[in-house]
Amino acid sequence: MFHTDSPVVAAPTPVSPAVAAPTPVVAAPTPQPVSALSSLPAAAPAASVPAAGPKWYTDLLLQAVTLLVTVGTLVAGLRLDKADFHAPFAYEYDALLILPFVKTTIDRGSHWRNERLGAPGIQELHDFPVVDHLHLAIIWLLSWIFPDPVVVFNVFHLLTYPLTAAAALFVFRRFGLSAPAAVAGAVLYAFQPYHYLRGQMHYFLAAYYVIPFTLMIVLWICRGRLPFFRLDDAGRYRRALWSGDAAWAVVIGIATASAGAYYAFFACVVLVAAGIYGWAAVRTWRVMASAWAVIGVIVAGGIANHGPSFVYQYEYGQNSRPHVRFAEDAERYGLRIAQLVLPVAQHNPVGINEFVAFDPAAVRAMYQAPQLKELNEADWDPLGLIGAVGYMILLLAVLIPARRAWPLGPLTALTVFLTLFGTTGGFGAVFNLLISSQVRCYNRVSIYIAFLALFASCWLVDRFFDGQTGILRRLRWPAFAALTLLGIWDQTNDQWFPDIRILKPGDFSVVTLRDQTAKKYWADQAFFEQIEQLQPDGMVFTYPFVEYPESAPYYETGATDKTESYEQALGYLHTRHLRWSFGAMKGREVDNWQREVCGLVGGQTPHAERFLERITLAGFEGLLVDSRGIHPHRFAVLKQRIEQTLGHGATRFFHPGRKLYFFDLRGYRDTLRQNYGTARFDAMAKAELEAFTVLWLKGFASYEPIGHEAKSHWCGRTGQLIFLNRSDEPIEFELRMTFRTTYKGKAALRIRGGVWSDDLEIGPGKKPPRPEYAKRIVVPPGRHAVSFLCTPAVSVMPNDSRDEVFTVLDFQMVK
Repeated sequence: MFHTDSPVVAAPTPVSPAVAAPTPVVAAPTPQPVSALSSLPAAAPAASVPAAGPKWYTDLLLQAVTLLVTVGTLVAGLRLDKADFHAPFAYEYDALLILPFVKTTIDRGSHWRNERLGAPGIQELHDFPVVDHLHLAIIWLLSWIFPDPVVVFNVFHLLTYPLTAAAALFVFRRFGLSAPAAVAGAVLYAFQPYHYLRGQMHYFLAAYYVIPFTLMIVLWICRGRLPFFRLDDAGRYRRALWSGDAAWAVVIGIATASAGAYYAFFACVVLVAAGIYGWAAVRTWRVMASAWAVIGVIVAGGIANHGPSFVYQYEYGQNSRPHVRFAEDAERYGLRIAQLVLPVAQHNPVGINEFVAFDPAAVRAMYQAPQLKELNEADWDPLGLIGAVGYMILLLAVLIPARRAWPLGPLTALTVFLTLFGTTGGFGAVFNLLISSQVRCYNRVSIYIAFLALFASCWLVDRFFDGQTGILRRLRWPAFAALTLLGIWDQTNDQWFPDIRILKPGDFSVVTLRDQTAKKYWADQAFFEQIEQLQPDGMVFTYPFVEYPESAPYYETGATDKTESYEQALGYLHTRHLRWSFGAMKGREVDNWQREVCGLVGGQTPHAERFLERITLAGFEGLLVDSRGIHPHRFAVLKQRIEQTLGHGATRFFHPGRKLYFFDLRGYRDTLRQNYGTARFDAMAKAELEAFTVLWLKGFASYEPIGHEAKSHWCGRTGQLIFLNRSDEPIEFELRMTFRTTYKGKAALRIRGGVWSDDLEIGPGKKPPRPEYAKRIVVPPGRHAVSFLCTPAVSVMPNDSRDEVFTVLDFQMVK
């Protein structure tokens, strides 16, 4: 068990105003690490926690109290007694991205591959790795108790509240907070607005129960308690690779790496800050060595979590299209101090209805003026009143020329560092520009700041009561109980506690919204059950084509509605055996085929007959058309031509709530087989599934409409193309295209591959009437990679963060 991090009191030493000098101290009976941050008498709480650490039975009792308060708040606040757990509490946007992960994990034991999505292929997530394996493991274990994936989806999300509270309580107690202070801080951390506002849409981000343990290691290092080192009797640090602290650092580091890439990245960043701070305070390089050792554990854990992705991309090529990020995203999704300290949106009013004395929601509404609509995720980051007070105290402490003892010293340093790193225009933006743009949403570091801020607030109130005597000292429990109630009321908005408010006409409580969601869910269930009863083991093609993952909503100019990014996953969620075309990984071969086929019906004069023939030859027995997002006139024409081709006798279903049309293709398939003959039909089906394709992978991007990507492929200085011949015979092509630089100047283009190699000089200019470049190649069966290296003749200033230097125009393959 951890020992208590109670400050060790020593005689003060002359120090600088900002950071105190270290004074080696040996504490009996066990040596304790000492820094000047713990050397000031003012830092020592008056017997808040016994020197030997919290007793196990005290901790157990406090955990029970914390869980009781947390679960009681959930049940009362969300009226879980009235909830339908068999319908998801969130049923739109990114919740429909996560629900298939949960269902696949329960059905298959892993989320990496799903045979029922991405037809006629198989959905594989290796190009878009989701490495939250700790959460997925808990989900898999929950499925032993709850076989329904939707129930597991709901239960795991609710479980993150008590898990977070229990973790925070454990850490607060280890750092010397009194019992009531630790309980209050733990409950308020679990009910941060960040938690429920992200909810089931940002499912794994809302599961931040590992962060308290991560920050425990960070604060250890700040204070001079170093994993992988020990303090000997002479006050010197020695290597201790197998110590208890080292073991816990490894366990927590692996858990951090397995609980989301964002939180692992932020953990590494704050560990760097802790190493620098601890080095300055304790004045030994071993502090930085300890911090980097923990970072090494997290990085190693991250590599292990990404292992399946690395193996897949080594074999099939690196595909950058599913996770395109831009450096400027750090500005768009950056942290905003105002968003941290302002009240939560739709804040509970102070008063009821017309008797409102002060409405905090109005303050937030004023900040969210129309000209500030691009606030994005930062709107989900408020700390609440108690957290905001702690945050402001820590920021202001930097300006006060005084020695900052434990714990305000490290809390201040870490908070300021994370603010400077995550805020818009901060060091995170520099990191994105110079190193990697893959971490773009720096506002998410706010949940790290929230823990530090609540720690500061609770510690300061605790210190106040430590200095009191008599009846005032005995008011510690009631005071923290009141603080907890105030914090819960302040941090929860109008989604919570519907029964204690008098609703105005037109207001909707969380129960009503959840009931509406359940009603929509069961209507979808009834619709898709009809399809599966008709075609128990078939494949269904979904139109219009929607990229996977991270696509924009589908919306054509003039349409009256739109199709959200992941709504085509509904068929998979509501059926047990049917296979669906949606979910083919962006940039891979099935994605290419779907784009090409959907391009046949993408214009004003849709070639419905050819479209239907090709998807039928590929093995699809049903077609699901979502009319939302399609221009009404174009959809009317498309629907008419589909019905003419299939015949009016084809079975079809209509879902009025979502405007979905289902068409049965089996009769049309039988007609095609009869018209072509079995032998020719089978040959055509084989050719459709084995069609030659070109994959434009790492470095290439296209911004053309669906089905017209060949018009232009933009690339940086390096790129990779793969020719995929799925037949049994070599295929000879003539490649035709135009190369152009994206700037006014020439460049050397080096092309290297087993089937295509060349050295070219390319330059700017408009597209000529005929292709500039032509080359005949022979492609044997299999995958054949071709690399591109473009070297500008002169130094080129990039136009934007994408740094694209050349373009491939009008790419064609002519036999």
